[in-house]
Amino acid sequence: MTNAQVVTFDIANGTFDFYTKEQWDNQVQEWRDELFESGMIGDRDIIDDIEEYEVVDYMYGEELFVDCIPEDVK
Repeated sequence: MTNAQVVTFDIANGTFDFYTKEQWDNQVQEWRDELFESGMIGDRDIIDDIEEYEVVDYMYGEELFVDCIPEDVK
């Protein structure tokens, strides 16, 4: 049994990554920081308000898919 709550699939290399809620929150924050530091989005308030899926889209476009894993899978 896994505690993973989010899974990503990278089309470019065919890999899946699984994240717990804490790992996912940390990863999204790292991507937010990268967006700000790169200057892609220069307003930190805007970056912090962007939904997680939008952050992924800014970082990877259509190369990375994200989905939540249901807690009650039977």
